[in-house]
Amino acid sequence: MPIRFDDTQRPSRGDGGDVGISDREIVQLVSAFRPFGLWRIDLDTGLFYGTRDIYGIFDMEYREGPINLVEFRDHLHPEDLPMLMESFEQTSTQKQMHHNIYRVIKPCGEYKFVRTIGKFREKEGTSGEIIGVTYEFFERLRTAAFCEDTELTASSQATEN
Repeated sequence: MPIRFDDTQRPSRGDGGDVGISDREIVQLVSAFRPFGLWRIDLDTGLFYGTRDIYGIFDMEYREGPINLVEFRDHLHPEDLPMLMESFEQTSTQKQMHHNIYRVIKPCGEYKFVRTIGKFREKEGTSGEIIGVTYEFFERLRTAAFCEDTELTASSQATEN
């Protein structure tokens, strides 16, 4: 079920400066109504760092410092883990971007879908880093549920009349 997209480089579509919006304001707007986690992997140490939203997306308790990778792994669907590991490896060795859609286990045992986009970043004097963003796909699910509820309401009203 996991989906992987390679070579996500595409021509620039402009930036916020074109219309007078700062990079900081763009991040604020994009993350205003959905958890939008930022993360970084130090390729020399293997340490994985994430913002509070990363912890929330993966239903983990926030802690200062690097993320516990064993705990993180336990929140991923086991079938999706090999694809993620391969993406990280290719991103670091080929210095490219990756884009994955995969499943995260919710506390109730059901799964939710998340999207991760990552890229290699040079860091002088080191092997570099992988940096990225991860966010949930909940809007589509909420919209589908709303549409189903609306259809059920309309259907029940039609049968009442």
